Amino acid sequence: MRKRELIHYHALLDRIARYMHVRGDLAEDALDEYRNLDVTPAAVYRSKGDHEEAVTTLVDQLAAAAERTLDRDGRKRTDDRRASVHSS
Repeated sequence: MRKRELIHYHALLDRIARYMHVRGDLAEDALDEYRNLDVTPAAVYRSKGDHEEAVTTLVDQLAAAAERTLDRDGRKRTDDRRASVHSS
């Protein structure tokens, strides 16, 4: 992948992270490892390797947060179904 494409991908992942944060799907510290890299999509002067590391870290952390959200929501839906069965 070319550096420009990687930066574009990085920017898209950043938008997903912001969206997940607004929805409440990300804990405040969920992206600490990514933030500690100090490589944002706007840091076009950083090396391709720096962006690759940032993208990989961001993807891993977003995937973990999405998995936690799905687990949380899945249990909630199951609990709601049980409650409606018991109340009938």
